[in-house]
Amino acid sequence: MNSQLATLMRRIVEASILLLSLSYIFNAILGRIGARGIADLSMLILFSLSILLMSTRVRRIILLPILGSFLGFIFEFIGLRYSFPFGSYRYLAFEGFALQGVPIPVIIAWGVYVYTCYLASLYISRRMSIITASSLMVLLDMALDPVMVERGVWIWESGGEWFGVPLTNYLGWFLVSSISLILYNLAGEEPLEVGSTSYIPYISSFLPIISMSGASSWLPSYISISIALILPIMRAIK
Repeated sequence: MNSQLATLMRRIVEASILLLSLSYIFNAILGRIGARGIADLSMLILFSLSILLMSTRVRRIILLPILGSFLGFIFEFIGLRYSFPFGSYRYLAFEGFALQGVPIPVIIAWGVYVYTCYLASLYISRRMSIITASSLMVLLDMALDPVMVERGVWIWESGGEWFGVPLTNYLGWFLVSSISLILYNLAGEEPLEVGSTSYIPYISSFLPIISMSGASSWLPSYISISIALILPIMRAIK
């Protein structure tokens, strides 16, 4: 009976991870063919199903994307007014679809990305999951930010060192991610056994970004995903 239960729990985790991976894959495909609204809606639905399914295995897991979105909003709110901790920037899109100046899609993305990076970190380095997940967040944004700047979603007032993005932005991403993960752990993190498949959603998260990249942002996108692909290989070698 215990063996059957363990098998069921493992399959639940695998199904949840599959749904999360598909959310990114469908978003990339649908966005590429011009169905951006449907792409974002399908991603939100699949992510919600994924997190609900995972919560049957780990009850508190739903707290993580909530913390990520909440703290992402708080720090974005501060950042837009005081240029801390990311630097001086402003949004050029999503007018009328924002909360206190922070676009709602951005708020949601913080939670989705933090959760995705946390799952990946459990495979790369469980003992250092907070540092690992926060670093994966930074690596992901090294691809994301140049693409969003090129597409006119937001702008950095003084440019920056990484393809027009200031390094302070990445320090800010690390800070927000770390605080979210620390608070999640303080709330009483439940053990979650995952295998190499938990890294697949993270790699998948680069696909929508790459699909939107253009002449000035394709290079940072491919550099970032190349590093992301090397990490599990290094882990396997160890």
